[in-house]
Amino acid sequence: MIKTAVIGVGNMGSRYASLIQNGRIPGMELSALTRVNDRYRDILMPSIEAGIPVYDSADELLQSFEEGNIILDAVIIATPHYSHEKIAVRALKVGLNVLCDKPSGVYSRQARLMEEAADASGKVFSMIFNQRTLPVYRELKTIISSGSFGAIKRINWVVTDWYRPNKYYTSSSWHATWDKDGGGVLLNQCPHNLDLLQWICGMPAKVSGFCHEGHYHDIEVEDDVTAYMEWNNGATGTFITSTGEAPGLNRLEISLDEALIVCENGSIRIGEVNTEMGCKEAKYREASEDYFKKITGTWTEHTPAASGDAYEEILKAYADEINGTGLSIANGREGRKSLLLSNAIYLSSWEKRMVDIPDIGSEAERAFESSFEEWLRKKSGLNI
Repeated sequence: MIKTAVIGVGNMGSRYASLIQNGRIPGMELSALTRVNDRYRDILMPSIEAGIPVYDSADELLQSFEEGNIILDAVIIATPHYSHEKIAVRALKVGLNVLCDKPSGVYSRQARLMEEAADASGKVFSMIFNQRTLPVYRELKTIISSGSFGAIKRINWVVTDWYRPNKYYTSSSWHATWDKDGGGVLLNQCPHNLDLLQWICGMPAKVSGFCHEGHYHDIEVEDDVTAYMEWNNGATGTFITSTGEAPGLNRLEISLDEALIVCENGSIRIGEVNTEMGCKEAKYREASEDYFKKITGTWTEHTPAASGDAYEEILKAYADEINGTGLSIANGREGRKSLLLSNAIYLSSWEKRMVDIPDIGSEAERAFESSFEEWLRKKSGLNI
């Protein structure tokens, strides 16, 4: 059995712990908890009453493990964002496998340090990007990766269904603060979308970001964002998100050489153009003598089958990788990519200029880290 501790038992941590407690993750055993929020204590009372230890902090748990007072194989980290890197690095260094909730941290250097610790440890390091389990995004990735409709021309993603009332932000002292939360909609809700964006379409090369702080709520961080992106192949894109628009929508459009793909409401619509024109679009564009022909495309629609519990799938895959029988849904190194992208959007907005997204492992990445962290220190007042 994989003896597992859940570090940070709030809303999401309690969900992960209860899946293990209730026997939903074969081969995984709930062996310890930390920071159990009173609101979720009843859910985990069977384990607590059975005698599993509850620690006040991650440091206390890991010290107990190092001293040989508890046997563990793995941890799941569901604490506030700033703490992810410190906990993950220590856990990896003492020989534990790590599954970390999104995002990897607040600034991209944290994700890099987590990767370096994982490389040195040889342990499994994975991220919780649950939307990668959704069939609609898996199918969309397969379509784009196949190249059957050519290269990407343009991407437009409007994701305004992250609506939050004021009560959400006032429910906790750490919500919507630079020094405790580390950011707003980009860091709390949109790591999912930014991860999917780079996973499906590849990392952009440049971005211009426009982050509006306290636009719809009385908060110090951003709740409304528009970003313009460019890819190395010439493709362009926009990413728009907000927590203050209703009714919201989640609509992803990907324009390719030979098709337009629209992903919305769990369905994929594909408008093919070559069946209508009898040739490739570029050839038609060059040769056509019809000044005003409107290309309507031939449309098909497909709704992938519904999936099961995303978090259950993530934990099962994590256990499989530890056992050597499979791979995690998202390798821990994926967390760095979406964090680089969100950091670049912030930096662009703060400096009011287009920002290059550095290649991972390059000297430019270290310079990028320094620039972003200098701004974050000003915003948060922290000595990061």
